[in-house]
Amino acid sequence: MGTYELAATTVLGTAIVLAPIDPQPIRDLNTPPAPPAVEPKPEPAIVANYDCYGGLWGHDTITKAEAFFAETLAEGGTVEEWNVTDSDGQPLRIIRTTAVDTRFLGGIDISVIPA
Repeated sequence: MGTYELAATTVLGTAIVLAPIDPQPIRDLNTPPAPPAVEPKPEPAIVANYDCYGGLWGHDTITKAEAFFAETLAEGGTVEEWNVTDSDGQPLRIIRTTAVDTRFLGGIDISVIPA
């Protein structure tokens, strides 16, 4: 390596070392990451729905079941509710809804909700 090449390499290396550095990326490395967003847990489907013959036809969430009861009342149907205790001593809400038009599947639904 000649004198001129050595001098050019030295000047270039010094310029690179002494060049101003943007401190923001270094600050970004030193700041702790934001905590992960907490996703809401889905509501469990704990409401058991039965038809007028006593056959289980599905499960719902409490929110969806309450919306169904309100919709039935708004349409002119009836909603009757009882509070009972099962054989293990757990309280239950039994809700019977009767639709205005009872031709579809008897029009009566029974929902069991753990209280």
